[in-house]
Amino acid sequence: MPPSRDGYRTRWFLWSLGVLLLATAGGIVIVASGGFEDPSTAEQARQALQPTRHTVIYQVTSPGSTSALITYRADGVNNDKGVDNAKLPWKKEVVITAGPGAAVAQVMAAGGKAGSVSCSIRVDGRIVDRQTANGQFTDVSCSSVVQPGAG
Repeated sequence: MPPSRDGYRTRWFLWSLGVLLLATAGGIVIVASGGFEDPSTAEQARQALQPTRHTVIYQVTSPGSTSALITYRADGVNNDKGVDNAKLPWKKEVVITAGPGAAVAQVMAAGGKAGSVSCSIRVDGRIVDRQTANGQFTDVSCSSVVQPGAG
């Protein structure tokens, strides 16, 4: 009498079920641990979002001795400060924090009666913007986006 195929089907089903459960459990472990991403890439992305502090130096110059108004971004987000009738050349150093989003460094100046007015921004010692506007009663603006993790 030939052997029964019912035992074969039962063993095949149990082996298949076991393999499926192991594969599912392995997939859950991989997803829970962060997937297959290269750890160095993941670490770089995490560090890029960490808040970083940056030294920003704003400067305004003009052939005239004063500027009618200088406005600058004091914290990189939304805290603007103003200086009326600033003595030129004018310079201001602030520390801003970028992260997890970008910060903005910005300075604007009204040239008063002088023939031109110039501005510049340095972030961590590097000039990131420099502008000059010519003409009496002209305005000038310099700005730069500061990314978190940059430095």
